[in-house]
Amino acid sequence: MMMHSTLPCLNSPGLRPDGFLSDDLSAVLELACRLKAASLAGRTGDRPLAGKNIALLRLGPGDAEMSVLHRAALDLGARVAHVRLGPPIDPGGTQFRHLSQMLGRLYDAIDCSSLTPAEVRQIEQHAGVPVYDDLEGIDHPAWVLADLMTLREHGCAIGPDARIDFLGEHAAEHSENHRFALQAMLLTTMGGT
Repeated sequence: MMMHSTLPCLNSPGLRPDGFLSDDLSAVLELACRLKAASLAGRTGDRPLAGKNIALLRLGPGDAEMSVLHRAALDLGARVAHVRLGPPIDPGGTQFRHLSQMLGRLYDAIDCSSLTPAEVRQIEQHAGVPVYDDLEGIDHPAWVLADLMTLREHGCAIGPDARIDFLGEHAAEHSENHRFALQAMLLTTMGGT
């Protein structure tokens, strides 16, 4: 299995994935590393998101296999619901605003997959809870954080335009690091730290 990532410079001005600034991303990276260290040491009993509800907002039905984000949230104690969107609704209309407000009352955070950036912004504007733009997506900074964790663990130095290929056992390690990066992002934005 081969995985590719192009690392953007995390100190680039204006890099604000899901509201994170470059300093925030550094803190999230450190938290992800601490979460992994705790897991390796067998200290996994802490469930800081117990009682929290996370919606995975999707256009189609959920996969039969549990996603990395779903597993990451469950490991933190959150309850996860797959919410399937019905027919398209005008993002600028009152029906979409009411849907966003209702989701905000039911859930403590919402991850939007396969929605346009305008739709995600509308949900974020009206939900009143953390809203993510496809946390699991290959273009999301959580992938970059997983890349950085894997490289750090192997003592590699990288430049801002590095291209990385993870093969074999390193791909599995990267997948685990992705889970810890997602957990760190959830904890940082949902107040679980």
